[in-house]
Amino acid sequence: MTGGTMRLVDLGKHRRARLWFGDLPDADYQSVNAVKCSISASRNTQDGLRLAAIEVLVPLGGRAMYGLLGGEFRPDSTNRLHVDVFVASAAGPPFASNLATQTDKVRVGLPAEYVEGVLGGVALAKGELDRLAAGKLLINCAAHGEIGSCEVVFKHLALALVKLFNREGQALSDEELISLFP
Repeated sequence: MTGGTMRLVDLGKHRRARLWFGDLPDADYQSVNAVKCSISASRNTQDGLRLAAIEVLVPLGGRAMYGLLGGEFRPDSTNRLHVDVFVASAAGPPFASNLATQTDKVRVGLPAEYVEGVLGGVALAKGELDRLAAGKLLINCAAHGEIGSCEVVFKHLALALVKLFNREGQALSDEELISLFP
């Protein structure tokens, strides 16, 4: 990370999140293609956060759910939110500095099996936010655990990421950050 801010947040019940604002962790990857979607947006803005990523660890007894998702938001005046989800071309290198448990091997990239979860999270954001910001969201930063990742964790990460980009760059308290997560 070269210029932004990174915060670690305790989500309660041993759940943790790490958020990057204004920069991305070293988890960009080569993609074979991008899955695209577009939904109506009702708010045009030029303010706000442009780069962000969220990493989460959710212990579930004997195992834990893990994921990292991030990207770039480019606001515009199209009255649409265009989302490009980049699919990893292959298993990426290890993502060494992760929140996952020691039993999980974390790799950079977003495998195709999690793309529907990301798109589902974007769709959920449309229903949860009163006014969705228009622009282009490029999801090109991700890491997944070989054991702990699943479609559901990426659905919740995408929802939280869209909510974060819709905060118009406001400095957020820990409580406000916690409210991004279900």
